[in-house]
Amino acid sequence: MSQNIVPPEVRNTLKVHDTLKVHDTPEVHDTLKVHDTPEVEISTIETRLVYGFLDAGKTHYIQDCILNDYFHKYGTTLILSFEQGEESYDLQALSSRRTSVACYEGDEDVAVFCRRCIEKIRPDRIYVEMNTMMQGLREKFPECMKVTFSVTFIDWATLPLYFANFKQLMKEMVAASQQVTFRACPSKNQLARFSQPFRLMNQTATYLRQDPMGYHERAFDRFLPYSLDDDPITITEDNYLPFWLDAYELPEHYEGKTLRFTDPLELRQIAENDTKDPHSAARTTPWSAGRVVMICCMADLQFMSFELEIDADTASGLVIPTGGWITLDALAQIGADEYGRKRLKLKPTSIHRAQPPKDLIMDVSRGRIR
Repeated sequence: MSQNIVPPEVRNTLKVHDTLKVHDTPEVHDTLKVHDTPEVEISTIETRLVYGFLDAGKTHYIQDCILNDYFHKYGTTLILSFEQGEESYDLQALSSRRTSVACYEGDEDVAVFCRRCIEKIRPDRIYVEMNTMMQGLREKFPECMKVTFSVTFIDWATLPLYFANFKQLMKEMVAASQQVTFRACPSKNQLARFSQPFRLMNQTATYLRQDPMGYHERAFDRFLPYSLDDDPITITEDNYLPFWLDAYELPEHYEGKTLRFTDPLELRQIAENDTKDPHSAARTTPWSAGRVVMICCMADLQFMSFELEIDADTASGLVIPTGGWITLDALAQIGADEYGRKRLKLKPTSIHRAQPPKDLIMDVSRGRIR
């Protein structure tokens, strides 16, 4: 390793672009020779995944993180690139930050490629530039790569095109991410129409807008088509999804409030293993009420519902259907799911049978109900 940058012809042969001049010492050479032996065990390595379609800004983000942060002082970094767009890595600048780049050429098993690179470089952390078109890529990584953070970048200029034609691929990226950034978006108002679909793809992610000058802000404002001061709060077919999203994120908005569902909800029995209260040996009611929602396609249907709290006192004063469609008034209460997370539950005060709606599926992908 006598040069900062490996020549292209050597790079194509090795497929591992070792640019670490700072490591060009006899001690490191000896270490790398030892690490090339298959007997050496590899410990868990912190791994960060960067998703996005081609030229969404993944390379720029990874390089910017490495060049502007200080963790390079505390170890080495390996970049595994599974997609090469128009922007390339500045290998000389990365070498000054104790960083190596390895590009996957597609001619070997993914796990073998990753492990070979890890054994050679022995990194303290890994960034992975993901390729959206490589299905199941994350599942092919070796066990030593412990994913601690995932982010998706979406370029504003191509968002309408990809959203219209590659919605399922977009959902897979977003669902796997803790953060989603919309790059080069001129105005938050222009993102408003994408708020509901994206928040349904991943209800726990942080969504950011990056303007053309690089300023970041929250991508979506919370909008409720009703007042939280209403008594009761009326939930219709048109405002059910905004209500469900808000209740999922901030159930305390509704604690102790009366909710009136004037349009039909489907009543379903909850699977028995989903009804166990983690804080009690008792079983909760095995019923939930909600709507079937399609975010991307028919293979992606989700039943977005609320569990009904029906105790002995409640049941004695109500005629409770065993399935079908209902309208109801309910008192909102905060409970916990099987993981101890706060969830809104409904304690019915009145239940009425209802005819099924004309459209049984709420189709978010087209902004309408089917």
